[in-house]
Amino acid sequence: MQQVSSVPEAFWNEIRGRNERLPVWLPGTPMELGDVGRFTGSGWTKFTTLESLGVSARPEPEGTMGDFEYASHDGVRRTGALSGTAETAVAAGRGAVTYSFERQGSFVLRATGATVHRLADLLYVEEAVLELYRRKRWKRDWVVVTEVVMSGPSLVLVSAGSKASVTVRMSGDTAVVPGAPGVAGAAARARFAVEEPSNMAASFDGPERTALLWRGFHVSDPLFRKPRFAERGDGDGPGAGQEGGGLADGAEPSQEPYCEEVGHLLDLAEAGG
Repeated sequence: MQQVSSVPEAFWNEIRGRNERLPVWLPGTPMELGDVGRFTGSGWTKFTTLESLGVSARPEPEGTMGDFEYASHDGVRRTGALSGTAETAVAAGRGAVTYSFERQGSFVLRATGATVHRLADLLYVEEAVLELYRRKRWKRDWVVVTEVVMSGPSLVLVSAGSKASVTVRMSGDTAVVPGAPGVAGAAARARFAVEEPSNMAASFDGPERTALLWRGFHVSDPLFRKPRFAERGDGDGPGAGQEGGGLADGAEPSQEPYCEEVGHLLDLAEAGG
């Protein structure tokens, strides 16, 4: 029987192996810059914010990542295709792609119109958080979110084990042609539609913009050393406690994800890894 807690850890390890960012778990969970909370094997829990703690952090200018896909280097097989343009695929419902997964934690993560949001002046944030910790106003297992990658529509698929599969189609709303309110026009918002999931730990197909990836820092306070501001995920997994857990420092996950740049929502027909 699969251990539920090991599914997010497998997903966590694969994503951070190449991307150096961590996945939001569960997919669709709200997460914003400056949020402060705890990340465990069951997911992210927000407790407060830097602002509520008296730390006035400011964001950097928004960055752009565009459209991209991350997928397990192996353990994922893709068959089928979505044909035509976004408008014809949505209107006629033509085409579908099926992902088959051969092991636990293998995944597909697809983003459209992704943007990167970061906190500026991390040195100031570091000093402020360490001072809060010295004053016992910062808990040892708290994490502050310092970077978030937002996307929409988004697709996240994570396998709960072998022999998992899911079918993905395109869906969308219909817009009115400008100047002709009685005429149905092209699809206003394309989105992924997940159908027939089998043995999936997570299948998220959100049409709205949501957090997909993140980075954050916490206070590391080992015995006989000074507390330091350390990046979350640097040697620990999602279920790590106050110190350690997950992969050892410097260890690499056994399966490395790849990144595939995509030019259009409908190019799911390209060969996968």
